[in-house]
Amino acid sequence: MRYQKLSLWIFLIGLFLPLAGYASFIETTMGTAVVNDATAAYFNPAALVLLKNPQIIPLGTVSRFQTKFTGQSTTVSTNFTALGTSNSVTYYYSPNIYFALPVNAKLTLGLAVVSNFANRDPEENSILRYVQSSNTIQDYNFVPSFGVKINEKVSLGAGINVSYLVFNLQPISGFPGSNIADSQSNNNSNGTGVGANAGFLLQPARGTLIGFNYRSVTTYRESGTSVINSPTQVTSDNYHFKSRTPARSTLSISQFITPTFGLITTIQRIQWNIIKNINVYSVATSTGSTAVITDASTPYYLHNTWVFTLGGNYQFTPKWIVRVAGTYFQSPDNGHYQISTGNSYILGASLGYQINKTFTLDGSYAHAFIQNESINISGSRFLVNGSNQASRDVASLKLTWNL
Repeated sequence: MRYQKLSLWIFLIGLFLPLAGYASFIETTMGTAVVNDATAAYFNPAALVLLKNPQIIPLGTVSRFQTKFTGQSTTVSTNFTALGTSNSVTYYYSPNIYFALPVNAKLTLGLAVVSNFANRDPEENSILRYVQSSNTIQDYNFVPSFGVKINEKVSLGAGINVSYLVFNLQPISGFPGSNIADSQSNNNSNGTGVGANAGFLLQPARGTLIGFNYRSVTTYRESGTSVINSPTQVTSDNYHFKSRTPARSTLSISQFITPTFGLITTIQRIQWNIIKNINVYSVATSTGSTAVITDASTPYYLHNTWVFTLGGNYQFTPKWIVRVAGTYFQSPDNGHYQISTGNSYILGASLGYQINKTFTLDGSYAHAFIQNESINISGSRFLVNGSNQASRDVASLKLTWNL
């Protein structure tokens, strides 16, 4: 069947970019590969060997991401042009829990249960209502892992990432400037994916930690139903597609200058260019005044990106510690194919308090200053030109429970 481009420009950008970057500021914006608690089960299993006792960490993160597009959108078939602005807000929630269990002096087991929920709500009747769509995402990850101390200076670790994804996409189809009414389809799918990660931890000198972690591609095979109710109801029970998350390499270096003051730097390389075209099969949509089941091909042409972080922590009393960091985050988007956002500068801080020897509480906040991005999409159905601006706020709360 002939492929056609539907209004799915944000399909994977809205899915994977946020899920890759909305964990706690403490881990993702600081020393991702040298964390010294049970979160290492996810971020770098080799660092699990730093733990001396069993540990449980519940961690919750909330985030708000907002965009504002200013420009025009033209429907090719009717040559109708809409001018103005279009606003969109996406909320993210990430309740997670981490476990670590030292088995002996050399082996530590870990388990991370990481969930991500996202709800994207574009402005109703905006000029981009045919190009962007509302969606909801539920992503569950189970990551059993282990760390092994080879000697006093070298540790290795690895883990398996088993994921379950539930995705709902509700694009609107329409032909403004004609007498054809808009129609909305409801596309529900779920599927599983498996990935892996492995890393090492070096302790070349007292107060120095060097960590590296590689997280592989995870491929999801999604299937479900696609329904459109206008002009007539059409249901597809064979709706399916395959999608992938990018691979990620992370290098972190932590250096304590004094027993209470340390610096951390992290470099990450994210391989987005594996995502080029997403083929969606048997999706219900409308062509003019006719409801049909068809296939869709959505191009992305993303590019690989770098993420650079510099931060520090200062324990100003035996019970209190403060952390601050700044991050430069390159955007993988391509403004010729997506309503994309520009590169980000992220500033954040966290404050930790040791309640007693058993419990420690950390709270963090970060804000992303996102550069404006020029949009120039020349699709077969829509021409979109303008500028997109965005911002992001993230807050998290973390409880460390030493058993």
